[in-house]
Amino acid sequence: MGTSRKRLDPINNSLGLGADIQRVRKARKISQTAFATVTGYTQSYVSQVESGKILPSVKFAEACDRTFGTGDLFVRQLRRVVDGEYPDWFAPYVEAEREATSIRDFSTTLMMGMFQTREYAQAVLESGRYWAPELDREALLVTRLRRRELLGRANPLRLWVVLHEASLWTQVGSPRITAEQLQHVLNETRRHPTVTVQVLPFDARDVALTAPFAILDYAGNKTVVHVEGPQGGRSYEASDVVSRASAFFDQLRASALEPQASAALISTVRSAHERDMDQVQLQRSTRRVLRRVGPGSRVRRRRRPGAGQ
Repeated sequence: MGTSRKRLDPINNSLGLGADIQRVRKARKISQTAFATVTGYTQSYVSQVESGKILPSVKFAEACDRTFGTGDLFVRQLRRVVDGEYPDWFAPYVEAEREATSIRDFSTTLMMGMFQTREYAQAVLESGRYWAPELDREALLVTRLRRRELLGRANPLRLWVVLHEASLWTQVGSPRITAEQLQHVLNETRRHPTVTVQVLPFDARDVALTAPFAILDYAGNKTVVHVEGPQGGRSYEASDVVSRASAFFDQLRASALEPQASAALISTVRSAHERDMDQVQLQRSTRRVLRRVGPGSRVRRRRRPGAGQ
């Protein structure tokens, strides 16, 4: 399987593209609020694009060109930025994800990419859990993070995610990173009414586990199933495959905890990671008050009377 792509600096390119959009907007004397209204996106989305935090969608770039009267300038600039940034097998999925009206996702041991925080995503890429030989991790990181923009667009994506409980307990990076990741999932479900998250608990024995997969629905009743594996991902459009995947996802969410109970479990596991984090900090603090007084011996330092009061 090929993994060829062109080398680029996605962060600098995203900053440059966003700065150019902001520069032209200000030159046209258009406020950020008015520009958001004209393009059909939220002001938060426009702000994140202009600050370089996310790359815009093709439709947003088209709206910029239409509003500014710049032909296809920003569309072509966006294409230059994203060209070759994805591994070959993943590029079609990212483009398909942007056009989908709804996504049903089943994640097993890791958080769904669209939910991942920067630190969590970076830890996944650095841990070796993500099969990405010879790929620029920073480019992949930017790719993952900007997928979150789909939840903030004017016609937000309908997202239904079933997380296996294992994905909550899997420690990625550190207890702190994992705890913050779980809090981020809770925040996203509260922030976006089109997002539903359910947890499939360990004791849901009636469901046979499978590889992570996503079902993408499009306008016109088109549906595609994307399955991830150790050698990358593969998409299927055959009606029998789509039918089986849809039926299996229905079984998953029927066996999963309802959303409110799922949120409670996520919060409980987050607290467990936070306790692990406190324990690590306590161990480090304890080590700091120990000193060697001879070969192989360690004793606690005596605190001065009144110290720490």
